[in-house]
Amino acid sequence: MTEATAHRVRPAGESVRRALELLGDQWTLLILQGVFLRFRRYEQLRLRLGISPTALSGRLRALVENGVLLRTPYRDTNRTRHEYRLSERGLDLWSLAISIWAWEREWIPGRRENLPTLIHLDCGLTTSAPLGCGACGRRVDARDTTAKRLTTARVSAATPSKRFRRKDAEPVAHDPVMFFPDSMELLGDRWSTGLVSAAMLGARHFSEFERELGIGPSVLSARLSRLVEVGVLRTETAATRADARAYRLTSKGLAFFPALAFIVEWARGFEHPGQDADLTLYHSECGNRLLPTLLCEQCGRPLARDRIRFGGPVRTAAPDR
Repeated sequence: MTEATAHRVRPAGESVRRALELLGDQWTLLILQGVFLRFRRYEQLRLRLGISPTALSGRLRALVENGVLLRTPYRDTNRTRHEYRLSERGLDLWSLAISIWAWEREWIPGRRENLPTLIHLDCGLTTSAPLGCGACGRRVDARDTTAKRLTTARVSAATPSKRFRRKDAEPVAHDPVMFFPDSMELLGDRWSTGLVSAAMLGARHFSEFERELGIGPSVLSARLSRLVEVGVLRTETAATRADARAYRLTSKGLAFFPALAFIVEWARGFEHPGQDADLTLYHSECGNRLLPTLLCEQCGRPLARDRIRFGGPVRTAAPDR
């Protein structure tokens, strides 16, 4: 993905930043995953995730305030309680969830064996759900796109939340459908998400990442080292100085582009009418704004949320007629 920055300067609505602030938290991602799996009540989520009441209440409140979850009443032993259901805006995150599943299954050793298959009900075949352009219907990857953003917009100005500790994951670590540790290390840490996003937009050098994120040198150095360690970034000698390093996305890192594309699109829901988008992606081949969609690799048609399901027998070819 290459970038062309808009020349006119208008106030940025910081829609991408708001999306990253909300979704760039591992507890929030786990809560959303739980609600997608129909754990809708407070105690169900608390026990399922092993999350503290304070952390759970704060995340649920933020998700309700941002229109992702709806707090709906129900009767329980003559008392009125509340459960949490996905709003239409929350349901729109299903594509992000599928992209995370697809990336983990393709790029993380051992995940293909313990993650369920995805079946497209329209053709009855299993699919890996590749990214497509909603305008022309062709498959798309990071190299097929360009990005345009306001000159006032940075990738991220979010304050990172408290880091998710390894022991926090123990209650859900055994559940492969619930816990996506490698994806959550990228999406569930705002600095890491910002670094990957900046790299997608062409940042290569330490100073460029520092400027994009407004991040301290020690934190930046640690996050860059971690992304190199997990194989998302690789280092090379910088073209400007022989003693400096440049960072580039690996194939594994570039393959995370669909998840980021869906976040950019979802972030537009934070914009006000008539407001310029902070960041707009374009499909280079057809020239249209990228409307990210998931495709069935078998029949080529777009996937719809109500026309897919997990599990079932694995079939990779059309059935006999």
